[in-house]
Amino acid sequence: MINITKEFSNFDVFVIVKELDLILTNGTILNIYEIEDLLIIKINTNFGKKNLIIKKDSRINLTDYDYPVPNYPSQYIGSLRKLLRNRRILKISQHQFDRIIIIELSNKENKPWKFVIELFNKGNFLLIDENNIIKIAKKYRIFRERELLAKKEYFFPKSQGKNFITLNKEDFKDLFKNSEIEIVRDLSRNIHISGLYSEEICHRGKIDKKLLGKNLSDEEYQNLYDSFKNLRNQLLFGKIDAQIIFDQQENQISVLPFNLEILRDYDKKHFVTFNEAVDEFFSKIDSEALKSPKDQRIDDQIKSQEKILQNQKGYLEELKIKKKKYYEIGETIYTNLNSLEKLYSVILEAKKKGYQWEEINNKLQTAKLGSLNGTEFYEKVIPSTNQLLIRVNDYNVYIDLKKSIGQNANYIYSKGKKAEKKIQGTIIAIEKTKKKIDNLKLEKELIEAEVDFLIKKPKKKWYEKYRWFISSDGFLIIGGRDASSNETIFKNYIEAKDLIFHTNFPGSPLVVIKNTEDKEIPLNTIQETADFVASYSRAWKENWGVVDIFYVHPNQISKSPPSGEFLPKGSFIISGKKNFIKNAKTELTIGLKIIDLKVDLTEISKAFYPKIISGPESAIKKQTKYVVNIIPSKSSGFTKGKLAKEIKSFFIKNTDKDLRIWVKLLSIDEIILYLPNGISRIKIDN
Repeated sequence: MINITKEFSNFDVFVIVKELDLILTNGTILNIYEIEDLLIIKINTNFGKKNLIIKKDSRINLTDYDYPVPNYPSQYIGSLRKLLRNRRILKISQHQFDRIIIIELSNKENKPWKFVIELFNKGNFLLIDENNIIKIAKKYRIFRERELLAKKEYFFPKSQGKNFITLNKEDFKDLFKNSEIEIVRDLSRNIHISGLYSEEICHRGKIDKKLLGKNLSDEEYQNLYDSFKNLRNQLLFGKIDAQIIFDQQENQISVLPFNLEILRDYDKKHFVTFNEAVDEFFSKIDSEALKSPKDQRIDDQIKSQEKILQNQKGYLEELKIKKKKYYEIGETIYTNLNSLEKLYSVILEAKKKGYQWEEINNKLQTAKLGSLNGTEFYEKVIPSTNQLLIRVNDYNVYIDLKKSIGQNANYIYSKGKKAEKKIQGTIIAIEKTKKKIDNLKLEKELIEAEVDFLIKKPKKKWYEKYRWFISSDGFLIIGGRDASSNETIFKNYIEAKDLIFHTNFPGSPLVVIKNTEDKEIPLNTIQETADFVASYSRAWKENWGVVDIFYVHPNQISKSPPSGEFLPKGSFIISGKKNFIKNAKTELTIGLKIIDLKVDLTEISKAFYPKIISGPESAIKKQTKYVVNIIPSKSSGFTKGKLAKEIKSFFIKNTDKDLRIWVKLLSIDEIILYLPNGISRIKIDN
């Protein structure tokens, strides 16, 4: 059986870094999150928004899966956000074929910082400034050869063995010529590669992996070196054939960037990129890792509360016994008050006459045998504490000889009242504990009813990076989010039969009705588009209820300003007649579509993904029954973040019961993308 690790090798780092550098370079860091032992960095790239996920000493990759981000950042993440957000990625590289990734970042002074990811020794993330000083690290540690401490200079760890990429034939042979260790172990140790790749080199060279290095013949040395070089060339120049490897029980056991001959007979699933393979492989592992701690936390809390409840019930029974005991003793003393007072006075009188306590005790014991009135309760006198011990209803009762029998009875009776009061308090406490247990069990049921595996988000269509909606007549409408996207739409997505919408004031999207099939565009679609432009324009932020919108044909719009004039980014020159739509409404409908997913999981038959859409009410209601209308409101509205939470809560409550677990997957950040700038509120229909 081949020993296969589920952690990144330096081969994996080499391949993934090349893919990440291609996609993420020139991207801007938007935000950072931490989930258990995962770090997720949201990055705006030339290919759209990407989520980079890093797991301790396991791996680094872009993920298409929807990881649940926490509501509040840790202190470490808060500090990291301040230092990393809005920085541009300049380059991503691997340090000397080690499991170290360097993300070079820009700063205001054009002195690049580095975010260093070490995928070994339980993993670490370090931010290094332009002077190579550690600004912040996930873990501050001291090793024999280096210190990872704040405000200290950062040093890379000393590389173990020879560099796989630069090793030549002579140095390769020198590694083994006097070795008394198995060749497969020597390869792994001296070149610092995983055991799997050491075995692959032996296998390709047809060398017994258990041979000692010193016993290799010249021919075997040559074969081994040729095999080593062949594997290196495959890594450097070969085609990526990313794959997940499965055992005979169809359990995934490893993910690799290309074919290994030693694994020829294993079942495989192939991918276009190594990143895609890594993402699918580890998402299944992460599903369990993310689920278990939450379940365990609830179970621990339930057990703790059940133990408290058990103790409270035991205490309640003790109080009931005490209450009964003290009331019975008090009542018996009151009932036999005359007899007990006679006994009490006999004892005090005898003491006053000079009798010793021993004599008094002997006389009273004799009187008790003769059944004299009052002596039936007598047990003994305790001189050391000045107490009289009597026996009442099988209870030993201590009477204070400094107080009267009536005072002693009142004291005992008051203890019964205290016990009764504590009983009431304990009953209330028990009910509170029961309620806590019920709430925890309900929370556990909700967790068990939640999606307990990671969902892969559906691939976004090209137009979803912009503002967009589908009109009630089936036309695609796209609009810019800012000056840059307005510019991109103008350059790349306007065709001759389209209609272009805008406003006469700045701060509005350039919006296009796409008409690729050269159909007649209905007035209803034109009105919907005008309302869409109004809602995402500055009119919303200014709390205008209506605004005038105009539209023109593509041949009327230009980026060429008059001679000697400058045209700002996102601005355009309009010529000819403008067609105005009067009083377009600033009102928007946020809709929720439930997308049916195809999932590769045997445990479930169906999976869904919640998708937000927005636009005029007439268009959105044709696509989904789950809608909420919003309007601008400065007096009683919410910021985008708070409104997004309100909208998510609304959809969870108002979606069909069997779909609610999927609606919980909605990202607040995703909802925010569809909200206009400014203060808004949910419109309540009268």
